Amino acid sequence: MARVRPRRSLVVATGLVAAFLGAGLAGVVDPLASSAETVAPNVVIANHKVVKSGGSFVVPLPVPTDATSVRLVVAAQLAWRPTKISVCSGSAVTAACKASPVMVTPVQTAKFATVTLPVKPGDRNLTVYSSAASASVTIRLASYQRGGATPAPTTASPTTAAPTAKPTATATATPKPTATATSAPKPTATATPKPTATATPKPTATATPKPTATATPKPTAAPTAAPAPPATTGRPGPGNTGVPAGTALTVHEGDLTITKDGTVVDAKEIRGLVRVEATNVVIKRTRITGRPLTTSLSLVYVAPGGSVTVEDSELYAKDHSPWIRGVIGSNFTLTRVNIHHVTDQMMITGSNVVVRDSWLHDNLYFLEDPNFGGKPTHDDNAQIARGSNLTFTNNTFEGTHNAAIQVAQSGGQVSNLKITGNSIGGGACSLNFAEVGLGAIKGVVIQDNAFQPTQKFYGCAVVSDPATLPLLALRNNLWASGKAVTVTARVGS
Repeated sequence: MARVRPRRSLVVATGLVAAFLGAGLAGVVDPLASSAETVAPNVVIANHKVVKSGGSFVVPLPVPTDATSVRLVVAAQLAWRPTKISVCSGSAVTAACKASPVMVTPVQTAKFATVTLPVKPGDRNLTVYSSAASASVTIRLASYQRGGATPAPTTASPTTAAPTAKPTATATATPKPTATATSAPKPTATATPKPTATATPKPTATATPKPTATATPKPTAAPTAAPAPPATTGRPGPGNTGVPAGTALTVHEGDLTITKDGTVVDAKEIRGLVRVEATNVVIKRTRITGRPLTTSLSLVYVAPGGSVTVEDSELYAKDHSPWIRGVIGSNFTLTRVNIHHVTDQMMITGSNVVVRDSWLHDNLYFLEDPNFGGKPTHDDNAQIARGSNLTFTNNTFEGTHNAAIQVAQSGGQVSNLKITGNSIGGGACSLNFAEVGLGAIKGVVIQDNAFQPTQKFYGCAVVSDPATLPLLALRNNLWASGKAVTVTARVGS
């Protein structure tokens, strides 16, 4: 339920990548090391930088103009499925580079590879590309060579960090469910923090934009172009969610607190957290990337009494940690929003929430999460602590380990929940209804959804406590194969 990445996910980042960040390369022989023309700076030039599925990023090479080749150590981790990582000389991804990836990542855990690349004259850059999933990439410049012949690109055999034990099913996903009403994962609703305003302390650095697109502070960095390719139809994904392509974003450094009703935040890149204390706030065509954290917070927090509509925007944690969620609160609407690389995309703590046409994916996951006593993260696309009048329509849910939608009732009763027309996958079971002693969950409609067979417990699309099960209104929910979806009853709850 509550999703937090154990300190070992980024301690997997520190644990697995730490050796990589150190001065030595145990077990790796650098063929450049014996040359008198070799310089070995051993500097990190990309630190946990996210490369998206089918996307790329460019890293400048801190080498002189007469450098002919570089020796790199590349680490990639946190991919939700195996993906090919390519590292190319220059500022563009070539077909030849794509065809020769430096590694294929495992799921979540880290993998390393060493590679020697020529330095392109007049283009001292690297381009990193991922084929099938977002991943966190770190690159160390081990050495570079000056003068002499330029060697052909080479890749050493990649090494995979010692595999960590697969996370055992937590209380949210214990026995393997069957199509009968006799076995199903039992959620741990107590793992969800109680929805209080203290879950998101008021940011110290504040700024209140006026209700116009020009109301925010002057940019502290040059405008950046939003990368999302636009489209208006089809299943929500990279082409029709997030900031529209071609939108110039003005950078706002630090946290933003909104206190004036009717404020409009448009075309911003907010490098901090947003706290909404006003009503009828609109955030559109905006990217929110957060900041380093040491306690549980969210990229957007809707304070009690506040309300906000977020549309055509992207929310993700630039600094991966077990402490970050996407949206916490109630009285919010998300439309065509792309939320990724957070533990939970949302934590609903009250009523009146609408999520539509949005893409919720690539959750952060930690094998040892400090929020769960060092056990694995309970990451969900949506965790519902309490509330009524909650609607999810035409969204794509994927990339979680606990549930796509977890009804926890950890803060009170949940009712009048509509889940219609979505693509739903992931989780131990994708939809999980836990009563936790508060009685049946009433008014739940699950209709016209397409379920993807990507659950940890095979075939577990929906699991429910017994009192709620007969009250669920299920209509026309199908697996990708066309087979009808059934509900699994939880026992021993």
